[in-house]
Amino acid sequence: MLTTEQILALAPDAASAKAGSGQANLTYWSKLGANEQALWGLCQGSGKEPYRTQIELATPAFKCSCPSRKFPCKHGLGLYLLYAKHADKFQHELEEWVTEWLRGREQRQEKKINKLEESQELSVEELASREKSAQKRQDKRETNVAQGLALLETWLSDLASDGLAGLRSKPAKAWEAMAARMIDAQAGGLAARIREIGMMIYGSSQAGWEMPVANELGKLSLLLQAYKNMLQTPDLFSPEQQADIRTAIGWVANQDDAFNQVAHDDIWLVLGNETQHEARLSRRACYLLNMRSQKTAMILQFAAGGQTLASPYLTGSLYQGRLHFYPSATPLRAQAYGELQRVDAQSHRLHDSLFSDQLRWFAEQLAANPFIDALPLILRNVCSHLTTSTEPECSLITPENLQIKTTPEFKHAWHLHALTGGEACTLFGLWNGIELMPLSLLAAKGLPDHQQIHSFDTE
Repeated sequence: MLTTEQILALAPDAASAKAGSGQANLTYWSKLGANEQALWGLCQGSGKEPYRTQIELATPAFKCSCPSRKFPCKHGLGLYLLYAKHADKFQHELEEWVTEWLRGREQRQEKKINKLEESQELSVEELASREKSAQKRQDKRETNVAQGLALLETWLSDLASDGLAGLRSKPAKAWEAMAARMIDAQAGGLAARIREIGMMIYGSSQAGWEMPVANELGKLSLLLQAYKNMLQTPDLFSPEQQADIRTAIGWVANQDDAFNQVAHDDIWLVLGNETQHEARLSRRACYLLNMRSQKTAMILQFAAGGQTLASPYLTGSLYQGRLHFYPSATPLRAQAYGELQRVDAQSHRLHDSLFSDQLRWFAEQLAANPFIDALPLILRNVCSHLTTSTEPECSLITPENLQIKTTPEFKHAWHLHALTGGEACTLFGLWNGIELMPLSLLAAKGLPDHQQIHSFDTE
């Protein structure tokens, strides 16, 4: 059973969490019921007929007849919160509309898995036809990308000739214009990197921007050269390295490529979530730890337009499921085969490792894939150190007496320090080689007994 904090963490935004808390009142509800699989109830809204609200517990998944486009809506959150407080009131027998919804979910899941299995059992002729069509599309895209890269290479050469010192004297719109050209060339990964460099140059008035910008420009130049070399002499690169280069350029990973890899069917601990919202796309990265091998995986969720992201995997919860890793020299992103099912086991065990050991591991990963932006790290027995000269800044001190800076984007310095009191704790975060973005507090004396992990989700 989820705690109140975990249920509220499922809310798509703060407003929904607040509204959901307001719906957790018995006076609004009738025909409340529950079994091992689901919760259900009728919530009286502004209309004549009450809203039918139901929750499948394993995922969890929500369904409500209200017109809200948010997922889960306030009624789903209110029903779940009400169950956490008054489980004894959920005694009504299973409704047919709940049974139909659960049956439909099971059928859709079966169809999804059957479709995956069928795609792996195509005839030789069907496979050849698919490969021919895919190759035709890829050849066309290769041409577009090559033209875009030639333009970008000339542009970078001009920047190098002019030198870094004069970058801020150039118009900021030049970076956005080049990013747009990369979008036209179907190289979205390059466009994102160019926009990020532009933000580093113009997004802050602080000194010291030159070195990070030089580092990112060097990485961008390396990526262009790697792509050219891969096309000219593909045998120099392993299939995994070629996948990394294409992903960095902007190719979208294919699920079939992941499902062709070895399956990892196990129990996974959710270490943390990182959520990002852009103009037309929302993205959430969920990081999980294999409890047997201690291997980390990342699952991506997307929502486009006005849609909201699906409910997150709950930080600190354990899920049973089968993951397949996408091809990479440093495999991290994974695809779930079907849905992961939450399990109620309450304990988790993390292996001990020194930060110096993890730095060596990070260096090995970077050598295998130089285009990594950040990798997940678990830091054991680190102490938070807070400075408040202007705005609060947090750094971490390791048992080896090494100091780790947190990123400026980390806005929970006071919160972290209050939970730990400056004493040793275990943190999970994303390390870019210079700074850490903490995503969750895995162990500390300040955590309540019912809350094994505290989330610092970036949403």
